[in-house]
Amino acid sequence: MPNQTDANTSPLDIEATVLRLRHANAVDSLAATNTPDTLTTWLRLTSSLTAKLTTQFGAAPGLVLLGEGLESGQYWEREALITENSIYARHIALTVNEEPVVLARTVTLPGAGMDALTELRNRPLAELLFEDPEWRRGTTVQYLHLANGSPGRGCHWHNDKLEAGLIVQEFFLPKLSTLLSQ
Repeated sequence: MPNQTDANTSPLDIEATVLRLRHANAVDSLAATNTPDTLTTWLRLTSSLTAKLTTQFGAAPGLVLLGEGLESGQYWEREALITENSIYARHIALTVNEEPVVLARTVTLPGAGMDALTELRNRPLAELLFEDPEWRRGTTVQYLHLANGSPGRGCHWHNDKLEAGLIVQEFFLPKLSTLLSQ
Protein backbone atom coordinates (compact mmCIF):
# COMPACT_ATOMS: atom_id res chain seq x y z
CA MET A 1 0.00 0.00 0.00
CA PRO A 2 1.26 3.52 -0.73
CA ASN A 3 2.47 5.61 2.20
CA GLN A 4 -0.91 7.03 3.13
CA THR A 5 -1.72 9.28 6.05
CA ASP A 6 -4.74 9.94 8.21
CA ALA A 7 -6.09 13.23 9.50
CA ASN A 8 -3.03 13.69 11.71
CA THR A 9 -0.51 12.93 8.91
CA SER A 10 0.67 9.74 10.61
CA PRO A 11 0.65 6.47 8.64
CA LEU A 12 -2.90 5.31 8.01
CA ASP A 13 -3.70 2.68 10.62
CA ILE A 14 -6.47 0.75 8.90
CA GLU A 15 -7.71 -1.05 12.02
CA ALA A 16 -7.89 2.16 14.06
CA THR A 17 -9.53 4.04 11.18
CA VAL A 18 -12.25 1.39 10.78
CA LEU A 19 -12.80 1.42 14.54
CA ARG A 20 -13.27 5.23 14.44
CA LEU A 21 -15.79 4.85 11.61
CA ARG A 22 -17.71 2.19 13.55
CA HIS A 23 -18.03 4.55 16.52
CA ALA A 24 -19.02 7.79 14.83
CA ASN A 25 -21.33 9.93 16.92
CA ALA A 26 -24.65 11.26 15.68
CA VAL A 27 -25.25 14.96 16.36
CA ASP A 28 -28.41 17.04 16.19
CA SER A 29 -27.43 19.54 13.51
CA LEU A 30 -24.82 20.71 11.06
CA ALA A 31 -23.84 23.43 13.56
CA ALA A 32 -23.11 20.75 16.18
CA THR A 33 -20.41 19.24 13.94
CA ASN A 34 -18.22 22.36 14.36
CA THR A 35 -17.44 22.18 10.66
CA PRO A 36 -14.86 24.57 9.18
CA ASP A 37 -16.40 26.97 6.65
CA THR A 38 -14.39 25.32 3.86
CA LEU A 39 -16.27 22.04 4.42
CA THR A 40 -19.85 23.24 5.00
CA THR A 41 -20.86 23.02 1.33
CA TRP A 42 -19.33 19.54 1.15
CA LEU A 43 -21.56 18.39 4.02
CA ARG A 44 -24.59 19.72 2.13
CA LEU A 45 -23.60 18.08 -1.17
CA THR A 46 -26.42 16.08 -2.83
CA SER A 47 -24.47 15.07 -5.93
CA SER A 48 -21.57 12.63 -6.25
CA LEU A 49 -18.74 13.26 -3.80
CA THR A 50 -16.35 11.42 -6.14
CA ALA A 51 -17.33 13.72 -9.02
CA LYS A 52 -16.94 16.81 -6.80
CA LEU A 53 -13.45 15.72 -5.72
CA THR A 54 -12.55 15.03 -9.37
CA THR A 55 -13.71 18.50 -10.42
CA GLN A 56 -12.05 20.22 -7.46
CA PHE A 57 -8.65 18.55 -7.85
CA GLY A 58 -8.51 17.78 -11.58
CA ALA A 59 -8.24 14.01 -11.19
CA ALA A 60 -10.35 11.21 -9.80
CA PRO A 61 -9.60 10.49 -6.14
CA GLY A 62 -7.86 7.29 -5.20
CA LEU A 63 -9.88 4.69 -3.32
CA VAL A 64 -8.52 2.44 -0.59
CA LEU A 65 -10.81 -0.34 0.58
CA LEU A 66 -10.17 -0.46 4.33
CA GLY A 67 -12.42 -3.43 5.03
CA GLU A 68 -15.86 -4.91 4.67
CA GLY A 69 -17.94 -7.55 6.38
CA LEU A 70 -20.74 -8.33 8.79
CA GLU A 71 -20.80 -6.55 12.14
CA SER A 72 -23.25 -5.53 14.84
CA GLY A 73 -23.42 -1.86 13.77
CA GLN A 74 -24.61 1.06 15.83
CA TYR A 75 -28.10 1.28 17.27
CA TRP A 76 -29.13 4.18 14.99
CA GLU A 77 -27.89 2.28 11.91
CA ARG A 78 -29.87 -0.85 12.78
CA GLU A 79 -32.91 1.32 13.56
CA ALA A 80 -32.67 3.10 10.18
CA LEU A 81 -32.29 -0.23 8.37
CA ILE A 82 -35.12 -1.71 10.46
CA THR A 83 -33.20 -4.69 11.80
CA GLU A 84 -31.95 -6.15 15.06
CA ASN A 85 -29.53 -8.44 13.20
CA SER A 86 -26.00 -7.94 11.95
CA ILE A 87 -25.41 -5.45 9.18
CA TYR A 88 -22.89 -5.43 6.36
CA ALA A 89 -20.39 -2.55 6.37
CA ARG A 90 -17.88 -1.31 3.77
CA HIS A 91 -15.16 1.13 4.86
CA ILE A 92 -13.09 3.16 2.40
CA ALA A 93 -10.76 6.14 2.19
CA LEU A 94 -10.81 8.55 -0.74
CA THR A 95 -7.40 10.04 -1.40
CA VAL A 96 -5.92 13.05 -3.16
CA ASN A 97 -2.21 12.82 -3.90
CA GLU A 98 -2.25 9.50 -1.99
CA GLU A 99 -3.41 11.20 1.22
CA PRO A 100 -6.85 10.44 2.71
CA VAL A 101 -9.26 13.37 2.50
CA VAL A 102 -12.55 11.52 3.07
CA LEU A 103 -13.39 8.40 5.05
CA ALA A 104 -16.64 6.60 4.30
CA ARG A 105 -18.71 3.84 5.83
CA THR A 106 -21.65 2.30 3.99
CA VAL A 107 -23.96 -0.09 5.81
CA THR A 108 -26.75 -2.32 4.55
CA LEU A 109 -28.51 -5.59 5.26
CA PRO A 110 -27.28 -8.96 4.04
CA GLY A 111 -28.92 -9.69 0.69
CA ALA A 112 -29.25 -7.44 -2.37
CA GLY A 113 -27.67 -4.37 -0.72
CA MET A 114 -24.69 -6.41 0.42
CA ASP A 115 -24.36 -7.97 -3.04
CA ALA A 116 -24.36 -4.52 -4.66
CA LEU A 117 -21.59 -3.30 -2.32
CA THR A 118 -19.38 -6.38 -2.66
CA GLU A 119 -19.60 -6.19 -6.45
CA LEU A 120 -18.01 -2.72 -6.31
CA ARG A 121 -14.71 -4.12 -5.04
CA ASN A 122 -12.30 -1.15 -5.38
CA ARG A 123 -14.66 1.09 -7.34
CA PRO A 124 -16.39 4.11 -5.81
CA LEU A 125 -19.95 3.85 -4.52
CA ALA A 126 -20.87 6.69 -6.90
CA GLU A 127 -20.74 4.15 -9.75
CA LEU A 128 -23.68 2.38 -8.12
CA LEU A 129 -25.72 5.28 -6.74
CA PHE A 130 -25.40 7.84 -9.52
CA GLU A 131 -25.31 5.54 -12.56
CA ASP A 132 -28.28 3.33 -11.62
CA PRO A 133 -31.49 5.42 -11.60
CA GLU A 134 -33.19 2.84 -9.36
CA TRP A 135 -31.18 4.16 -6.39
CA ARG A 136 -32.89 7.12 -4.70
CA ARG A 137 -31.45 9.33 -2.00
CA GLY A 138 -33.63 10.00 1.02
CA THR A 139 -34.28 13.52 2.22
CA THR A 140 -33.06 13.10 5.80
CA VAL A 141 -29.42 13.76 6.66
CA GLN A 142 -27.92 12.54 9.94
CA TYR A 143 -24.96 14.73 10.83
CA LEU A 144 -22.08 12.89 12.45
CA HIS A 145 -18.56 13.36 13.75
CA LEU A 146 -15.65 11.09 14.47
CA ALA A 147 -13.84 10.98 17.80
CA ASN A 148 -11.04 13.09 16.27
CA GLY A 149 -13.62 15.80 15.43
CA SER A 150 -13.88 15.18 11.69
CA PRO A 151 -17.40 16.19 10.59
CA GLY A 152 -19.59 13.89 8.56
CA ARG A 153 -23.07 13.00 7.48
CA GLY A 154 -25.16 9.92 6.85
CA CYS A 155 -27.72 9.65 4.05
CA HIS A 156 -30.17 6.84 3.40
CA TRP A 157 -30.47 5.45 -0.13
CA HIS A 158 -33.06 2.95 -1.34
CA ASN A 159 -33.62 0.79 -4.39
CA ASP A 160 -37.25 -0.38 -4.65
CA LYS A 161 -36.48 -2.86 -7.42
CA LEU A 162 -33.85 -4.62 -5.30
CA GLU A 163 -35.73 -3.96 -2.06
CA ALA A 164 -32.41 -2.76 -0.64
CA GLY A 165 -31.34 0.19 1.45
CA LEU A 166 -27.96 1.70 2.26
CA ILE A 167 -26.77 4.26 4.76
CA VAL A 168 -23.84 6.16 3.29
CA GLN A 169 -21.66 7.97 5.84
CA GLU A 170 -18.94 10.35 4.69
CA PHE A 171 -16.40 12.07 6.93
CA PHE A 172 -14.35 15.04 5.79
CA LEU A 173 -10.80 15.00 7.10
CA PRO A 174 -8.77 18.12 7.99
CA LYS A 175 -6.50 17.41 5.00
CA LEU A 176 -9.43 18.18 2.66
CA SER A 177 -9.97 21.53 4.37
CA THR A 178 -6.25 22.27 4.07
CA LEU A 179 -6.22 21.45 0.33
CA LEU A 180 -9.34 23.55 -0.29
CA SER A 181 -7.72 26.52 1.45
CA GLN A 182 -4.62 26.47 -0.77
